Amino acid sequence: MENSNLNISFTGETYNSIDQKNRLSIPAKYRKALSPINNSTFVLTKGFDRCLVLYPLDEWKKVEFQLGSLSSIKIRHRNFVRSIVRCAVHVKYDSQGRIAIPDILLSYAKIDKNVSVIGMIKKIEIWSPSLLDQDDTNHLIDDDYDDLANEINF
Repeated sequence: MENSNLNISFTGETYNSIDQKNRLSIPAKYRKALSPINNSTFVLTKGFDRCLVLYPLDEWKKVEFQLGSLSSIKIRHRNFVRSIVRCAVHVKYDSQGRIAIPDILLSYAKIDKNVSVIGMIKKIEIWSPSLLDQDDTNHLIDDDYDDLANEINF
């Protein structure tokens, strides 16, 4: 697989654990899919579904651009932008592929030791397995699948 920005594809689910120094080893298949332009760097922040999200640096720049297009006058827009960027941290994985996760993010996602790492095409989600099992979004009904598949001409 060529490592160009157009070919980034994080897929699948792996199980891992947080070490005593709050470090997580990024799965090798995800590190290999990361374009060299990112310089081994992700941006880690809160996700919408009580998980953490790792964005490759170049994808995060797109998120920032979209967030920057919101009005700084409207309180709803400011609060939305603030909720996403206030906990965002740049994390560069070390020679063993590990990133350090701040306590505040681990607490938000209710992660203590075990994690599920899920590739979401252009980003990676990090979940507490117990929250992932409880998440109602995992239970789409057949009609939801049909409607969404039709939206993307699947």
